[in-house]
Amino acid sequence: MKVKFHDNFFKDLDKLSSKDVRIFEKKREKILESPRRQKHIVGGSHCFREPITKGIRVVYFIHGNVLWFLTIGPHDKAYSDFRNRLCEIRVKYGLS
Repeated sequence: MKVKFHDNFFKDLDKLSSKDVRIFEKKREKILESPRRQKHIVGGSHCFREPITKGIRVVYFIHGNVLWFLTIGPHDKAYSDFRNRLCEIRVKYGLS
């Protein structure tokens, strides 16, 4: 599976502690092994979330053979950002 990142994803990562980034790196491998293993997010077709810590979530979108990491951060902010970012990549790359 090919992996892509929303333009602002790395800015989100920069805001996390180094410990949280290391946890994300481990979880990223698990996501790539089985991307549909976590809960689907209401409001985003083919969007899923993965807990990084109790308060940090990563949200990603699957389109064909491409997994897009949309956002990572505090629970509420990650969920509020994902819809805008999903819309942005759908428009920018012509995804349905």
